[in-house]
Amino acid sequence: MAGGKGSCACGETKYNFSGDPVASAICHCLNCRKLTASAFSTALLVPSSNFHFAPGAPVKTVSLKHHVEGIEMTPHFCGNCGSLMCKTADDERFRGLHIVMAGTLDAEEGLAGKVMAPQVELWTKYRLDWVRALDVKQCVGFD
Repeated sequence: MAGGKGSCACGETKYNFSGDPVASAICHCLNCRKLTASAFSTALLVPSSNFHFAPGAPVKTVSLKHHVEGIEMTPHFCGNCGSLMCKTADDERFRGLHIVMAGTLDAEEGLAGKVMAPQVELWTKYRLDWVRALDVKQCVGFD
């Protein structure tokens, strides 16, 4: 993938990252379902040193401390339209990473098919019955 850029629904909050994501995942945890208002989230894990919001982007953050594992997640939203852009977490497994919501990537012509496919499904014990498992590693939690 070698880097990417994305934006929110209203276009006011933009970001970019360099290099390849270190991983990609689908997450079925209850927090991701609520944050995305969907059956699951799809995310790319990008080193924080490679991720940058555009200067002046109206980013709003909220601290969430009620993850099932007690992890403190900090979602980053567009302050105008409320689109979830990415998350950071205090857990050692996610330190130094931005969890970028794949749906915010800007799909320029020819680029849409180059987004890294999910390598793992997380929190499958919360997967909705009508969502079929992908042929990737399946994890009941994060491990």
